[in-house]
Amino acid sequence: TYMRLLYMLLLGLTFSTTSFGQKLVDFEYESTIEIGVINFISTAIRPQFDVDLYKVTYLTNNARGEEHVASGLVCIPDDDNLTFPLACHQHGTVAGREDVPSRLAGGFQLPLAFASRGYVVAAPDFVGLGDSEGTHPYVHADTEASAGVDLLLAVREMAEQLDGLSLNDQLFIAGYSQGGHAAMALQREIELNQADDFIITASAPMSGPYDVSGAMVDFTLGDEEYMTVAYLAWLTLGYQEAYPDELAGFTLETVFQPEYLDDIRAFANEEIDLWTLNDALIATLQSTVGAVIPKNILNPEIVDALFNEPTHPFSVALADNDLINWTPMVPTRMYYCMGDEQVTFQNAIIAEETMRANGAPDVTAVRMDTDARLLTHGGCVIPASIDGIDWFDTFKEVTSSTDNIDLSGKINVYAAENILSVNTTEVLANMTVQVYDLSGRPMLSYNVSNTENSYDIADLNSGFYLVNINSGQSIKHVSKFVKH
Repeated sequence: TYMRLLYMLLLGLTFSTTSFGQKLVDFEYESTIEIGVINFISTAIRPQFDVDLYKVTYLTNNARGEEHVASGLVCIPDDDNLTFPLACHQHGTVAGREDVPSRLAGGFQLPLAFASRGYVVAAPDFVGLGDSEGTHPYVHADTEASAGVDLLLAVREMAEQLDGLSLNDQLFIAGYSQGGHAAMALQREIELNQADDFIITASAPMSGPYDVSGAMVDFTLGDEEYMTVAYLAWLTLGYQEAYPDELAGFTLETVFQPEYLDDIRAFANEEIDLWTLNDALIATLQSTVGAVIPKNILNPEIVDALFNEPTHPFSVALADNDLINWTPMVPTRMYYCMGDEQVTFQNAIIAEETMRANGAPDVTAVRMDTDARLLTHGGCVIPASIDGIDWFDTFKEVTSSTDNIDLSGKINVYAAENILSVNTTEVLANMTVQVYDLSGRPMLSYNVSNTENSYDIADLNSGFYLVNINSGQSIKHVSKFVKH
């Protein structure tokens, strides 16, 4: 593997594909991070593999629906003899365009940590960041989701071109802070609209603002100090990009008090980064009102609308990016800390209550701190991420690539009148059919002895189910069916 990567570097090779309908543009090897270095980042990670890092460019839509080139990082466990699951890790709020995973910045250590435990991890930079031109639509669910879906598709294409990269059918989703919102957006998009392309195994959004129009408005625009006031500026700029028609009548002057405009414009023009903007806004707030209370940078009519006018264009835009009122069907853990000063823990609590009321079978809000030891937004990152990796590991399948047999197009699974039919052109030794509900609970198991097989599913409740066709230790095929 090291010789192959060195050879790629020396020749300066870039692999590319331009066929219609494909997402991958190109990918380039960046570096290999060894286990010892990963241990140095945090001994809690317990890495099992060195990790190869690749910058990937791919096609995705911007906020206005135009296809363009975006970028991301792909982290691959360094073992050519194994088949790994695919994962997507969505990054948190970054300082600006260059502070992103593909530049080995912007929290790239978290996808690196997941990969070191045996996952091929796609980490999109997001629209408007990295190589993606234009304004980043901050906390915009649709582009967070599409950036993730399209990079996952690009990684599958990459696996067809890169020797030694073998993927199974599992998919895991995670992300922290803005990345928690992005992870939930990606999960919702795949479950509702991309189920034919992906089957999610488990999802772990962490400390995300899922209730943008409710809990986050109350938390950031109240009478208490809130020290990351620059989030309001980026959210406004991002929504002006994502909702140009709906917000056409709202300029920066109509939204913000005049003494804050110059700094916000400097950030919009990429002359300063987010944290420089944050410092500037804090200084102006302290000098004008004596406290860092973010609602004071907004014009009063905007504050009033956000609290009292649900049909106001900004209120509608915020509500469009809420991610609480849907029904996840795969195992989902939403990690949070009560001491989080940036993203209130109420996001996870409200999401859990709403999703369970909707009938979600396996959704849990998981607290990572205690009353005796409250953890801040930054302090919650490592314990939540490590617990998420450990939880993913309870589902993870890593097998020898030499054991895997491609049965694509050779297996037909369908259900009718309480009978599950599994027809295959090839019967392998120790071949079994295992039926799971969408929360991952095993329901039925059968042996496969013939090319045409019928199994009784009368005892199953109506709904969607997954079917794993196994032989020995290797998953050969994953399908789904509906029991009516």
